[in-house]
Amino acid sequence: MCSTAILAAALAAAGCAVPLGPGYTVERQRFEVAYVSAPRPHVNVRATWRVKNTGDRPLSAVEAKLPDVKTHGRSEVRVESGGSEAAESQAEAGNTVSIALQTPLAVKAKQEISVSYELAGGAGAGAGVVVEESAFVLPPGDWAPSLLPPKGAFARVGDPPKKWEMTVRVPSGFRVHSSGRERGQKRETDSVVFRREQQREGQAAFVAAGAYQEERIAGAGGEVIFWTRQAMPAGLAQRAAEAVARTAQFYDQEFGAPRDFGTGERTVWIIECPSGRRPCWPVPEAVLPGREVRSAEFWSGGDIEIDRHLARTWLDFRVHPDWDAEPLPMGALANYAADLAGVEREGEAARPRMVRDLLRDFDRLPKQEPERAVLFVRLSDPEAQGRYAAVKSELFFFALEDEAGHENLHRAILHLEQTFRGKAWRAGDLRAAAEQESGKDLGALFRQWLTGSGIPEEFRKRYGESHLP
Repeated sequence: MCSTAILAAALAAAGCAVPLGPGYTVERQRFEVAYVSAPRPHVNVRATWRVKNTGDRPLSAVEAKLPDVKTHGRSEVRVESGGSEAAESQAEAGNTVSIALQTPLAVKAKQEISVSYELAGGAGAGAGVVVEESAFVLPPGDWAPSLLPPKGAFARVGDPPKKWEMTVRVPSGFRVHSSGRERGQKRETDSVVFRREQQREGQAAFVAAGAYQEERIAGAGGEVIFWTRQAMPAGLAQRAAEAVARTAQFYDQEFGAPRDFGTGERTVWIIECPSGRRPCWPVPEAVLPGREVRSAEFWSGGDIEIDRHLARTWLDFRVHPDWDAEPLPMGALANYAADLAGVEREGEAARPRMVRDLLRDFDRLPKQEPERAVLFVRLSDPEAQGRYAAVKSELFFFALEDEAGHENLHRAILHLEQTFRGKAWRAGDLRAAAEQESGKDLGALFRQWLTGSGIPEEFRKRYGESHLP
């Protein structure tokens, strides 16, 4: 008996172009983002796609994944098919919506569909989208909708267009930092529409915008731009820009410049988070501290927090941890990079002190009973468990550096950036690259740190730090 799998293999081997199962290709894509200030601040998002049925049967509906209600404050979902409002059914548990086509889409036929909704920002430390009076942030990731493959064996969705457009409508006077290449702007009565050309292989779409004061400081290697709700105190932006530039130059050397479009220079934005109460999630080429960014005490109290914010713009937006399946240890790489920036600034003698401080921080954390191994911690775990594993992961990178060698480890990270650009990396990928560069078998170290419990005693002894009672 000939199974479906054997039939599929035979057709593929014969070079047969007959499609198997339901499927479609997105021929055109456009996102529209519009900030609305009254009666309550929110952002309207509208996504439009032109899909072509490339399967072997008529297509009756298309599913889209939407932003999470809790973390992004999504509401007012509306879908359209062929320019008319269409029936939709939502599965809130999975944040998906099914767009029912008015008539089944025949094989090779095309149809325009769209989904729109409002985002008012989430609540709590895990909130991604932030929308406040006169400013908002849509970080890369789940604020934007994405189409899902049809259900069924061999179901598929073709690659999205190589280039597509996003427009951002904001009130006059707003400044906009977003993904994509500038393709002009259109001024209207009370607003401005910015056009940005997005690329499939580029950054995930993001926007940070608001009615900000601006101060630009030119320096070695590029420019630092401050966007704040109120003007920076006299002279503070210059001193702050010098601190940012030092760290940026170090990250350029270690990990490469984040973006230069062929100009050879970088630009770093320091944008005051709209919430003011806490930092926002960073976006590419920008960090978003809270209102403390306008405080001289923030900049005189040390650079470690800015170092960590900047590290994420250099690392997490090129190759990101597999947040769903294995957030750690790779999720701690940015903190390790920030530690290295501190060593570069203070001198090599600072390295053992930093490790000892991290060990003491780890020992002061509530002991987890039972302790979950680093590789098995998930974002849904209790915050205390996640913090425990995150500090251990940061220490793990120092242990790996000790074993593989500083230069070997950093060549491994650069190799992974080039290989996995735009994709997720995991511990197994890091081990393979570090072993290739160092010529050592690192399996025992990875198992000890990532699937074992506690901190290895020999590591503590190496840094002259015993376990606190």
